[in-house]
Amino acid sequence: MRKTVLFLFISVFAFSFSAASIPDFGKDIVVVDPIQKEKEQLTILTNPVKDGFLRITFSSSTSNDLDLTIINSLGKQVYNAKRSINSDVQTFDVSKLSTGMYFLRVSTTSSNFVKKLIIR
Repeated sequence: MRKTVLFLFISVFAFSFSAASIPDFGKDIVVVDPIQKEKEQLTILTNPVKDGFLRITFSSSTSNDLDLTIINSLGKQVYNAKRSINSDVQTFDVSKLSTGMYFLRVSTTSSNFVKKLIIR
């Protein structure tokens, strides 16, 4: 009789413990969507550059700083500028560069761009 009571007691205790530890997946489920960030886009306003001033603009810019590098067709860095973004249109004096085709590399804190640039 003692073994039966002990077995019954252990069975009830084990069942109540295991039932309490099973999570209820049917209640209180919260789904959180990740925040979608809009991609930053670079637009070259003056391409080809004719007056010696390169003008670029960013759409949906969340960055504060930019690093602009111009590379010639041989891969040599010929122009570099670092500045904080303070207006919609950024203007750079590239009048000392000779005519030709270049690569424009712009880096911000959230994006990197490489575009073809022509100077006349």
